[in-house]
Amino acid sequence: MRFCVRCGKELSDEEIVGNYCVDCYVKHLTPFKDKPRLEVMVCPKCGAWFYKGEWNHPLEENEVLRRIAIWGSKRFLREEVEVLDVSVVKSLHKISASEHGVTLNYQLLIKGIHPVNFELEVPVRITYKPCPSCLARAGGSHKALVQVRVEGEVDIEELAEEVEELIVKAGLSSSVTEVEVVKEGVDVKFEDPVAARKLSSILSRKYGASTAESFRSTRFDAREGKWRGVVTLSVRIPPVYKGMVVEYQGEVGVVEEVSKGLVKIRILETGEHVQTKVSGYWSGIIKPLPKAYLGGKYVVTSVDKNYVYLLNEDTGELREVSIKPGYSHLKTGDKVLLLSMEDREYLIKESE
Repeated sequence: MRFCVRCGKELSDEEIVGNYCVDCYVKHLTPFKDKPRLEVMVCPKCGAWFYKGEWNHPLEENEVLRRIAIWGSKRFLREEVEVLDVSVVKSLHKISASEHGVTLNYQLLIKGIHPVNFELEVPVRITYKPCPSCLARAGGSHKALVQVRVEGEVDIEELAEEVEELIVKAGLSSSVTEVEVVKEGVDVKFEDPVAARKLSSILSRKYGASTAESFRSTRFDAREGKWRGVVTLSVRIPPVYKGMVVEYQGEVGVVEEVSKGLVKIRILETGEHVQTKVSGYWSGIIKPLPKAYLGGKYVVTSVDKNYVYLLNEDTGELREVSIKPGYSHLKTGDKVLLLSMEDREYLIKESE
């Protein structure tokens, strides 16, 4: 048996810590060989914080201080002590005319078997410096460009909103320096090429987009021995949307749904529903039909087992079109478009 040199308490070898009992060790020797201090660099514009050579995404102030206290505690603790967790007892406050502090509670483990709590006020030095992303935004510079394009008629503003929503959900906002709506689509400028490639991949999966990457050099970095420049990712979204009349594997159909890179098509001849990848547009599996094939607008006057009877309300023209399985949903009063293609006629309900 051994004895605590401070209080004289009799202890086993496992209970003794540097000739002290645990209570006297914590009270008189303390688990810290040096008083801890925190240093943090914060971007004044976006709140990003810098630690050990890396900028981190903005967090609530107490959480930033907590993480730095955990990560940087080892160099202040005695050899036999390890930190389990840290909590903020009192948020950042003035402790002198020129110094701030934060009161922390350290959850520690001594000799691997003695858990203790140790509370103290820790001085904090905060410096403010713009992060690279904010500097890039201010200067209008970027290292990567994602050009989002859609062929045919499209609501560019709506597309821009969808792209910005995807950027936020993917956690890429901190790397974006600018989102610009242009006549052809949307341009997204990035400070980080890795983030740009991630957005390109997301757009490819969601919309069946085709992508191409190129590099434009702007200067030669003599120190690194390589060219610096801008990575451009061209992202082309196929113009496939709900209500579009298409040809699918030789059959005429109407697009009923586009979601998560897939398209659902109802074949007009049979009424059958098929599902395929939107990217099939690029290989010719899905072919949008020209508007030239669309005839006039008609109203269904009646339907029997052989024909659908139509009236053009503008001209008074009467038509009858042979019934097909795909017309089973049509009823008197429905407004339809007449599609003529290769001597064959198809009816498309206007609401489709």
